[in-house]
Amino acid sequence: MKTAISKNHPPNPQETIALSLDKLRKDLLYNNITDIWEALCQEKGLDYTDRQLNNKFAKFLKQEGIQLQKLPVCPTEGGTKGEVAKRLCILLGDPSRSFVIRTDQKTIEKLLTFTP
Repeated sequence: MKTAISKNHPPNPQETIALSLDKLRKDLLYNNITDIWEALCQEKGLDYTDRQLNNKFAKFLKQEGIQLQKLPVCPTEGGTKGEVAKRLCILLGDPSRSFVIRTDQKTIEKLLTFTP
């Protein structure tokens, strides 16, 4: 699910390029928390489905004061990614909302400081 506000153009759904924080930043101004988490894990070689890492990431976001925007929609993805999305929304305090983060350079740099 790419819930976001487009900067340049919507991403091409036929692209099979792996997620990266830089690609997310270039494509969209706001990206959903699950895509950000998945991209961060890919860059750091972590398993984005790991429950303990999910917990640590949610705590990290709160401790670092990273601004989260709530959208009035539930996470709708299916499969493993949907489970991760729902789990993160619960950890962030509202399982009935989706969360997005502004993916500007300053926020990306802060996200990259995450260590498990």
